Amino acid sequence: MRAVPPLDLLLALLKTYSNFVGAMMARGLEVVGKLGLYMLGARALGVHESGNFFLCLTWVGLIATVSRAGFEKAVIRHLAAELAVGRGRDARKAFFMSAGFVTLGGTLATLATILLAYPLAKHAFGDAALAAPLTISAFAILPQALCIYMGHALVGFDRGATGQLVQNGLWPALTLAALLAGVHSLEGLLYALAGANLTAALLGLVLLLRERHRFQAEPAPGSTVEAMPALWRTAIPLSVVEVVQITLASLPVLLLAAFGLPAAVGAFSVANRISMLIWVVSTSIGVVAAPSFAASHRREEWDELRRLNRRVRLAVAVFGAPIVAAMLLAPEMLLHLIGPGFEIAAPALMVMGIGQLINCMLPCQDIVLSMTGYGSMLRWLNTAQFVVCCTICVLLIPPLGMMGAAIATAVFAAQGAIGTTLAVRHYLPKAF
Repeated sequence: MRAVPPLDLLLALLKTYSNFVGAMMARGLEVVGKLGLYMLGARALGVHESGNFFLCLTWVGLIATVSRAGFEKAVIRHLAAELAVGRGRDARKAFFMSAGFVTLGGTLATLATILLAYPLAKHAFGDAALAAPLTISAFAILPQALCIYMGHALVGFDRGATGQLVQNGLWPALTLAALLAGVHSLEGLLYALAGANLTAALLGLVLLLRERHRFQAEPAPGSTVEAMPALWRTAIPLSVVEVVQITLASLPVLLLAAFGLPAAVGAFSVANRISMLIWVVSTSIGVVAAPSFAASHRREEWDELRRLNRRVRLAVAVFGAPIVAAMLLAPEMLLHLIGPGFEIAAPALMVMGIGQLINCMLPCQDIVLSMTGYGSMLRWLNTAQFVVCCTICVLLIPPLGMMGAAIATAVFAAQGAIGTTLAVRHYLPKAF
């Protein structure tokens, strides 16, 4: 057998991972934007006000996720699977139906937050002054819901890097730009957040209009491919998954805000977001691969599905391992880069780093399940995560504070990675 020249092998490897690299570049913009926003925002606002800022960010992310009801994940599967067999009209129907549900949900969530801002601030978080920031943050909910939906729809069209830019990379960079331009108040940053998400959503809409010709695709003559399930049947289990995931990510912060001081909330929020860089890596790579997972499963190309899954796991391990090492070996240094006073969260960051290490080694199997029709199984796995995480939060956060929140976050990350991996090996052994 003729040996492959090293240069040709390198070029082939780069071609194989080009989509992953493009997605990582888009998420790199997100990392730079978010780290810059967290670092400079924390210094401009101080530990107390930055805690309120992170609390509002957490609330917007949680409620925007609830408002999307899983339709953003469902549209990836339906667009990719229908276009893979030439059913452009069915893809168009799925796109417009899911867009309508997301818009309606985001509008209702915005109104509910405005109406409930004062009761939440006074009774849930024990600070009536938080009502005004919560009210302002409500204006970011619908734009963020649409921004993330547009990004997922682009992914369904196999535009993974562009989709990542729209849903994740652009709004942090624009909010950071507002901060650098002189917006240094909590209220101003929240308005900038809403404007940045709206800009990203509009850009996503423009880019999607360029793909509308693909809705004209027709199936091959004599095609007898089985019809996809109704869109809502895909969305409902995934909506439970998405809500549970964002709730579990938000619950430690929210309970810490209820039982701890704003300074502890600010420090833990920064450490938590540093640990979430592993989610950034795994999600960016997994989302790029999601339409290929759906298309390969739709065409029953098991060898290709298994090869893609292995490449995804390897890519996450390569990109994520250095980040985990930094969290475990130099947590104080990382937190000191954010600003003075945040080093108190170093032990918590190390604990969360252990959970993210497991997540880094067993990544993206939740995406495999959601793209191959096993959303119901994923829902049960997430329900188990929810029960375990809530139990740990209730038992550990009141007495241990920040460390209790860190333990809950680490267990949540590890349990999700292990559970989804075991499920894929059992239900889709050909895909692992």
